[in-house]
Amino acid sequence: MWIREVINEMHKEKDVKLVCDLHDLDSVRRKFIPIPERELFNASDAVVYVSLPIQESSNKLHKYTKPNIALFHYCNEGIIDYDPNLINERKGLVYQGGANPPNDKKQNQMFQYRNLHPIMKRIVEMGNEVHMFCGNITAYDTYQDTGAILYPPTQYDEMMEKLTHYKYGLAIFNNPNYTEDQVNLTLTNKMFEYLMCGLPTIASWCPETEKYIEKWNIGFTFKHINDIGNTAQLSAKYQEVMDNIAKLRKELVMERFIWKLENLYAEVLGVEKKQVPDDILELSKKEYGKIEDFLISS
Repeated sequence: MWIREVINEMHKEKDVKLVCDLHDLDSVRRKFIPIPERELFNASDAVVYVSLPIQESSNKLHKYTKPNIALFHYCNEGIIDYDPNLINERKGLVYQGGANPPNDKKQNQMFQYRNLHPIMKRIVEMGNEVHMFCGNITAYDTYQDTGAILYPPTQYDEMMEKLTHYKYGLAIFNNPNYTEDQVNLTLTNKMFEYLMCGLPTIASWCPETEKYIEKWNIGFTFKHINDIGNTAQLSAKYQEVMDNIAKLRKELVMERFIWKLENLYAEVLGVEKKQVPDDILELSKKEYGKIEDFLISS
């Protein structure tokens, strides 16, 4: 809102536009619309959403008709690489991200989907070697009794390199009854990071992420975490998934879809849009199902 006030005070509304990149929305995460969120939508000239269901539901909720796109949070091309000859040496399952301390009742009530203590403990009990790169030190301190191997908050580039040493990446949330729209409707960062690191994603209780994994065949999905077992059942299909990952990690990158954002800016500014190469346009149609008419160059 402060940015909007500055633009207005400068009388630059026609020259300076406010585009909001909406990674998380309280109306999705916390099931109510705070006043600042409503003001944000009113003040913006365009918005960028993280997934198609969030785009659809938020446009309807906020009656938003200004230019808007969904742009998934891909990794950048070449951010990390791995030696395919060492894939057979990989072992273990890895989770990277935030996790609530089990004794923090307020946080676990507010963000139930991140209450991962019983989930990680169960996955270990089923005979899996589990590693966790926790984004918060409180998880590192309180998840030691799960049987998982814990790592403290780690610099991004270092963490990405370490991920290449594991066999599977975990995208599992505490959402067995599908009550948490934050994971029902969004695509997870970690799935794209696992893809770039050459890991099949094991996903459960996060429907939109599961749909994406199944669409591109880049991992394994389960209706219940107990169905995961000790991952031995995944061996027969592992190479097929890895072959898909080897190809798609070079295509599902931000550089291939950044035209959507560039042409959104062009639409807002009223300038000529970029032409989109045929191969990228075809990939974009397959990825998003449709391409917004106002973003396609004539």
